[in-house]
Amino acid sequence: MFKKRIAIIGSTGSIGDSALKVVSKFPKYFDVALLCCNSNYRKIIKQIQKFSPKNVYINDKKTYDLIVKKKFSKKINFFNNLVNLNKALELEKKFDKVILGVSSIHGLEYSFFFLKYSNEILVANKESIICGGNVLLNKANFYNCKITSIDSEHYCLSQSLKDIDIKNIDTIFLTASGGALLEKRGSFFSKPKLKDVLKHPNWKMGKKITVDSATLVNKVFEIIEAHILFKIPFDKIKIKIHKESLVHSAILTKDGLVRLVAHDTSMLIPIRNSLFDEKFFFDHKNHFKRKNNFTFSFDEKKLLKFKILTISNKVFKYGHSGWIIFNVLNDYLVNKYLNKEIFFYEIVEKLIKILNSKTLINYCKNKKIRNINNIKSVIKFGNNISRTL
Repeated sequence: MFKKRIAIIGSTGSIGDSALKVVSKFPKYFDVALLCCNSNYRKIIKQIQKFSPKNVYINDKKTYDLIVKKKFSKKINFFNNLVNLNKALELEKKFDKVILGVSSIHGLEYSFFFLKYSNEILVANKESIICGGNVLLNKANFYNCKITSIDSEHYCLSQSLKDIDIKNIDTIFLTASGGALLEKRGSFFSKPKLKDVLKHPNWKMGKKITVDSATLVNKVFEIIEAHILFKIPFDKIKIKIHKESLVHSAILTKDGLVRLVAHDTSMLIPIRNSLFDEKFFFDHKNHFKRKNNFTFSFDEKKLLKFKILTISNKVFKYGHSGWIIFNVLNDYLVNKYLNKEIFFYEIVEKLIKILNSKTLINYCKNKKIRNINNIKSVIKFGNNISRTL
C-alpha cells in the first residue's frame, strides 16, 4: 500500500498533537518523514521514538544540542537551520502533505519554505495566509503546491463553496464562540485574570489563539483569510456569535436558502479529512448521534461588546500591508499580555489607536506588496511600531 509522505511543522503544539493522533490511528496510510518543533524537549523525544521520522528540525539551539546527543533505534537526521534542511530535502521526493501548525506570524517563513517540497500544505496558521497573501498563493501555484486551510471555519466554508457559484451568494457568515469572556461584564471583561481568558468554553487551543478568540481578533483574521483564499468580497462576509461552536460557517444564497456546515469541536475532523482527501469514511462519534439535547443558537447583538469590530472595516480597506501590520501588532500585544505586562483590554485599545493613526494610513496607502522582500519590509515596519506601544 502506498503511504502518504507527510511533514508536521509545529509537531509539539495542539495542531501537531491532533495530526499525530490521526496518523497513529492509521499507520498503514502515512509515513511521518519530517517533524519540526521549537523547544519542547520531552514531547519531541516521545514523538521521535513513536514515529521514527527520517528528519527532525528543531528551531531552538539549546534543545537541538541536547537531542542530537540522544541515541535512537533508527538513524535520524537532525537540523537546526533551514539552509541545511533545504539541502537535504532537495535530494528527496516531495511530501504529499505538509501540516503547518506553527502559531502566530512565526509560521510565515515555514509556509514559503515548504512550497517547493510539498504537493499540498494544510495550513492551520491563518497568519501565514494573511501575511503571505497573493504572494504566497502565486508562489504556491508556481511550485504546483496546493494551499488548503484546515481552520474549522475555512475548511467548512470550502465544503459548501464546492457546489455554489460565488455570484449566487448573498452573505457568508463565520461563527464565533465569543471566547471565555462572552458572558462577563465590567472589570471582569476588561481586566480578567489570564487563567480565566485561557478557559475557552469549547475548544482546547494554544494560548495565543485562545486570547485572540477572547478579543475577537481571531475572527477579523478569519474574514481576511476567507477573502484571500476564496476571493470573496469583504462586504459579503459577516460574523455571528454561536456559543455552541458546532456550526463553523453558513452561506445564505440569493434563493433564500442557508447552507450550514457543522462538526464537533475537534480539529481532528478537518485534519483527518484533509489528510485523506475526503475519500475515506470514518467510524466516529458525531454530535447528531448524542442522546442529550443540543441547540444551534446565533446572535449578533453580543458582537457590540467586542471593540475590535469598530476598526475592522478600516483594516480590510488598508489592503495587504495593513493586514500584515495588524498581525505583527497583535502578536506583540498578545505576547505582552501572556507575559502579564499589560491588561487584557489594552490589547484592543492599543490596536485601535495605532490602526487609526495617520502614519499607518499613509504607509499602507503607498506600500505595494509584490514579493517576499516587500512582506519582510512591512513586518519590520510593524515591529518598529510595536516598540512604541
